[in-house]
Amino acid sequence: MTPATPGTPAPAETEPAFTVRLGPIVWQLLPGMVFPGLIYFLVSRRAPVVVALAAASSVPLVDALVRLARRRPPNAAAGLFVLGTGLSIALAVWSGSGMFILAKGAVVSALLGLAFALSAAIGRPLTRTLALRFSAPHPEGRRRLAERWGHPGAASVFRVLSAGWGVLLLLQAAQQATMALTVAPGIVMTLEGPVHLFVTGIGVGASLLYVRHRQQADPSVALLPLRAAN
Repeated sequence: MTPATPGTPAPAETEPAFTVRLGPIVWQLLPGMVFPGLIYFLVSRRAPVVVALAAASSVPLVDALVRLARRRPPNAAAGLFVLGTGLSIALAVWSGSGMFILAKGAVVSALLGLAFALSAAIGRPLTRTLALRFSAPHPEGRRRLAERWGHPGAASVFRVLSAGWGVLLLLQAAQQATMALTVAPGIVMTLEGPVHLFVTGIGVGASLLYVRHRQQADPSVALLPLRAAN
């Protein structure tokens, strides 16, 4: 390390902050947006609708197997999603009804929406838990962030964010259920991924705007990184 020049101030320690990196997220979601609809239309030409839906819904299972082969085990959330996908496929094949697969997205969104809303109501917002996990991968960084975000203003922001995400996910669940009941299966498989990404993008954008507004009004919130002045 180069020693500091006498008379010059030492550089300030970089504080961890909540960051959102959309590039890696988009690349992870891209197969789930493109492949289900393509697989459904290819398989449905030679197989029943239930078989085509099962094949199209197997994308998360294949992705999980690829990650395991690369020695990159999925996290708990991804594991639960894969379990739900496998269960919906098994129920659809067993019952002969593709509705178990078509309604899976609505059920998952509804459960997540209820979880976010409940976490806000009991004062333990999931948005804070997720922000800590993704902003600071190491325990020490999470501890420092937890101390900074223990301010009542920051806690209030996370509760509002959790409540907002709860409402958004419940609305999305209603939209997904409506599509599952009224739209052709192939259209559902084609549009569900892009629509989900679009709604998620709206939620992320609204969350960042809200946090930035609150941080400008109350600097003690300190959730987003500030640009250094030149």
